[in-house]
Amino acid sequence: MLDFLARIEAGVAFAVKAAAMIVMVIVAVFTLGSASDRYIYDTAFNAYDQIAQLALVWLTFLGIVLAFRARTNIRVDLVDGMLPVRLLAARDIVSDVAAIAIFGVIQWKVWRLVEVGAGQVIMGTPFSSDATFLALAVSSAAAIVILGIRLVLRLARWGAPQVDAGTGPEDQAC
Repeated sequence: MLDFLARIEAGVAFAVKAAAMIVMVIVAVFTLGSASDRYIYDTAFNAYDQIAQLALVWLTFLGIVLAFRARTNIRVDLVDGMLPVRLLAARDIVSDVAAIAIFGVIQWKVWRLVEVGAGQVIMGTPFSSDATFLALAVSSAAAIVILGIRLVLRLARWGAPQVDAGTGPEDQAC
């Protein structure tokens, strides 16, 4: 069962990574398209910047999920060297629960923004402002799944013998 959960978490993380790479390509293409259109071609298409900005918003929120998964988000680690391993594990559990709670509140509140943003068209594009808020909704949902599964796996291994760093299911999934 735990192996199945680890595979689900790895699959969600892979989907988020793939989406982030696609969005990164979109940012690059539309940024280069904007520059080439401005200085070389001079076409009538004027939404390069808006689409690149929208993709950058998506990239930011998807990157947050990947940072939380890899535990590379910004944090203060002043006491890490002084605390025993069990206390560090407890700290990680508490921080995962807090992050899930915060992402849950975001998930609860963001749908009203998506609804309101649906009526606000982004000039020159086929998109409306709901696409911006949808980035937050999708990334917070992915974060809840990834952090929730990681929490379950961590709690299931709480009493188990320690495994060398870099060999646990969450480390193998990347």
